[in-house]
Amino acid sequence: MLRIAIAVIVFAIAPLSLASCGGDDASGTPAGGQPSRTIDITATEYAFNGDPGTIAAGDTVEFSVENVGVLDHLLEVLSSEGRSLGRTQRISAGNTDSIVVTFETAGTYRLICDVDDHLSRGQTATITVG
Repeated sequence: MLRIAIAVIVFAIAPLSLASCGGDDASGTPAGGQPSRTIDITATEYAFNGDPGTIAAGDTVEFSVENVGVLDHLLEVLSSEGRSLGRTQRISAGNTDSIVVTFETAGTYRLICDVDDHLSRGQTATITVG
């Protein structure tokens, strides 16, 4: 299992994807896109944990995020240009939320938590989509 923590982690280039282009609704669900798989992520104070495997350009992925910490968290996926591709609701301790993201192109994407000062404390990760 990879630990997506205060530092940045790069996920392998291969068959999964997590970014989306146009056509998303407010929940981050791409128009007409069905996820090819679900990636389980846990959020805790200033860290994400999970094993996303590999993601390929064109893949549609559901991120299921469980808050195993004490503070509220969320997960937002950003394109290499910093555009939001999807974002969970604010998740209170012990609860789960999910988003579906389609990764249209290869590149580097960021996962962040911008609740309060979590991002400045390092709650971010990098995913490379091939």
